[in-house]
Amino acid sequence: MKKILFVLPVLLTFIGCSDFLDQVDQDKLIPEKPEHYAAVMLQEFSWEYDMFFDIDHMTDNVSEDENAITSTKFGKKSTYTWQREIEFNEDGGKVDNNLAWRGMYEDIAIMNYTIDQIDDAIGDEEEIYYTKGEAYFLRALSYFNLLNLYGVPYNAETANSDLGVPLRSNLEVNQFYSRNTVAEGYSLIENDLMQAIELFSMSGLTKSSWHPDLAASYVLMSRVKLFQEKWQETIDYATKATELGSLSRVTIDEPFVTAGNQEILYSYHTIRPTWPLIDYGTTLEFSAYRASSDLMDLYDDNDLRKEAFFMELLDGNGSNYYRTKKSQMGLYTDLGFANIRVAEAYLNRAEAYAHLEDVGSVVSDMETLLNKRYSNTSTIVYPTTPEEALTFVLNERRKELCFEDHHRWFDLRRMKNRPEIKHIFTIRDEQGTKLSTETFTLLSDDLNYTLPIPLYERQRNPLIRNNERYEKLPETEDEIIVN
Repeated sequence: MKKILFVLPVLLTFIGCSDFLDQVDQDKLIPEKPEHYAAVMLQEFSWEYDMFFDIDHMTDNVSEDENAITSTKFGKKSTYTWQREIEFNEDGGKVDNNLAWRGMYEDIAIMNYTIDQIDDAIGDEEEIYYTKGEAYFLRALSYFNLLNLYGVPYNAETANSDLGVPLRSNLEVNQFYSRNTVAEGYSLIENDLMQAIELFSMSGLTKSSWHPDLAASYVLMSRVKLFQEKWQETIDYATKATELGSLSRVTIDEPFVTAGNQEILYSYHTIRPTWPLIDYGTTLEFSAYRASSDLMDLYDDNDLRKEAFFMELLDGNGSNYYRTKKSQMGLYTDLGFANIRVAEAYLNRAEAYAHLEDVGSVVSDMETLLNKRYSNTSTIVYPTTPEEALTFVLNERRKELCFEDHHRWFDLRRMKNRPEIKHIFTIRDEQGTKLSTETFTLLSDDLNYTLPIPLYERQRNPLIRNNERYEKLPETEDEIIVN
């Protein structure tokens, strides 16, 4: 696929200034029509969507293979064990794992340029409206991800002073910049989504699932409201999404994410899916990390998602383990690896109902969703109290959205009663001899739920303030070898 590049007169200094070419060759274009802008956005999100690729290593959805030799899993250890400086391993080597910041700000620069310039594009007014709506939507998504990776988790009482991320919504070039507050970040995201909703509505166009649309905007807005604990607004926007889209039944003999699936509102991220479980080899060297038993035990035998979402393999010692979301083999998705879909709207709304102690509405939404996910729903025990309802919904979020985008990590960050997570790292030499076992703990109120600002950003910008994080030392048990 030939990559299409913008020739931009200005880029934010997040990605550095450069002298742009005066000439345009066949691999580059100066955007003149709405489809030119749309092509670049399609490249950036549908194809090369920027995310923090080690995201699931930090969650309770991933565990190590204790029989794998250390060298096969060492590259992910700094994130798997929540180290204070994740860009260095314990031997002092540099690890290129904190790249999301740079990539997301590159995307934001492109969206800023599109929003600023597209009104002068040559084309139908409806196409201009739609493409501009896409730019607002994608900028909102980028800032939402940045804020929930590098900003302090949302707290209504302190959001006006808590550090978020730098905000740029125009083509202004600043050499140095400081961080805006969490409240300012959410305000920009909400304003962008309101613009997207208005522009998609004005356009009246319908496009493929490679393009965000009005329904996807409603889902994302319901997510943004949920993260701010604005329960009634979460319900209102999720309801709008359910009115425009419907659920589809999961099947185990064909991909779930397809162009014909009406549940898929926006599909993106077609390459480099989440890295913990990207390969499907059956040797220990290729299965250093896998879906945790803690996650897999949530699925019962009637839950179609267990077989539809996961691949079950033997680990070489006669035990089963699971690798996930079978995108590499076309068994889960024929489109992108990450998706905004109607199921999230039901989950967002049900959680808001749970916080409002409307258990009946929680059960109603969960019955609607799980009727499309179970072969036999008679085994489901639905909640009867608000506490049970919240736990039920959070478990269903985990089961439904696991290993897509940043969902589980973001959900853990915002929980009032986060679980304490323990990750075990087994040290084995190249011959497979077990030398020791290290146990690392992510506390319920851990500062390490917020990522460090990338090292290169701290080095080049004296105004940027880093996030405070803990050093993580293991509890170690040495293996006793009897000769």
